[in-house]
Amino acid sequence: MTRLATATVDAHEHAHRHGIAHTHERAPKGGPVVMDIGGDIGGLIVWLDDSLEGTELPIEYADDPKRDIHTGVWRRSLGGETVVVAVYPELREGSYRIHPGTAHAGAQLEITGGQVAHLDLRH
Repeated sequence: MTRLATATVDAHEHAHRHGIAHTHERAPKGGPVVMDIGGDIGGLIVWLDDSLEGTELPIEYADDPKRDIHTGVWRRSLGGETVVVAVYPELREGSYRIHPGTAHAGAQLEITGGQVAHLDLRH
């Protein structure tokens, strides 16, 4: 397991009226994040335009589009730079894509266990 920072992450699963199950991983708003990765679990950081701060970014499993995972988009300090990012601190290894209906729908990504993937969707 690799820990990248020292804050907590609150994960829960819930269903919406449309019947699709979601897992929502919440990293503290704008604060540091714990990434509990290792084995077949990896993490993801998605860089986004400033205009998306305060929204959510859902991704979906490529092989199961009826299940998606979403997290908040917040301004954070990363590598000495302040950026707007969505952080997914714990994702099972596999293929994902940005959920339809979002500004970056269909963007593909691959999660590898024990690693943090990076996706820059800024214009």
